[in-house]
Amino acid sequence: MNILKIIKELYTGRENLVAQMAIFALVGIMAISFNEITSVFTGNTLYAVFAVPTNNEVILFSLLGIMIFIFFTGYSYKFVHENYKNETTQLPTISMNCFTAFIKIFPVMFVWGLYLGVMGFIGLKIFNNRIELFIYAIFLLILLPFINMVFIRFAKDFKYSIEIFNPLIIVKIMSRTFVKVFSFILQFIIVGFLTSSLFICIRFTVNGSRFMQIISTLAIICVSTYLQQVLNLAYYKGLTEIIKKNEV
Repeated sequence: MNILKIIKELYTGRENLVAQMAIFALVGIMAISFNEITSVFTGNTLYAVFAVPTNNEVILFSLLGIMIFIFFTGYSYKFVHENYKNETTQLPTISMNCFTAFIKIFPVMFVWGLYLGVMGFIGLKIFNNRIELFIYAIFLLILLPFINMVFIRFAKDFKYSIEIFNPLIIVKIMSRTFVKVFSFILQFIIVGFLTSSLFICIRFTVNGSRFMQIISTLAIICVSTYLQQVLNLAYYKGLTEIIKKNEV
């Protein structure tokens, strides 16, 4: 599974390009909203794009950012749902149905979040050594892509079943897909690291007036968050294809 090929497919076709423009606009609004909030809690150490928000504006930015975040969570699983049956990579249209997708998948995410919380609590009680705790934390981290695959399985038809909530399903998924998932996640990490490093370098090499710093901050926030969302879609597409090919 080649992540660069998937990213290329996300820009193939007129419909995908139109969807990408809408994604960029919404992601930009979300990124700026969270940046304005962050600037308040860091004493404007991280520049606010606009004037430092008032308390009412912080509430407004928080609600706006959270709503768009929820929207894109639902959008990701709507993307999975529509591509389960398609051989081509087709981005869904931007619509309110994405909130419906989020509402449907939220119970599954909540239950599996509880499973992770219980496992974390057990680890804290069992392991006292820092090295042992670190190894256990790595183990939980390794589980995350496979838990995502449970969510992807659910998004195939958005139907609840005992299997989806059964913790042992993770063993079945890992036994059939571990090597392929590991290889794909490695690609994802490398591409994500290179992208992040590029924007960090650009951010700290931009000097000049306050105005130029604000403009550069705005551009970097919007473009980097947008590319993160594109990587996120490529991540879900890759895991979906692995599930389909291995009949999980």
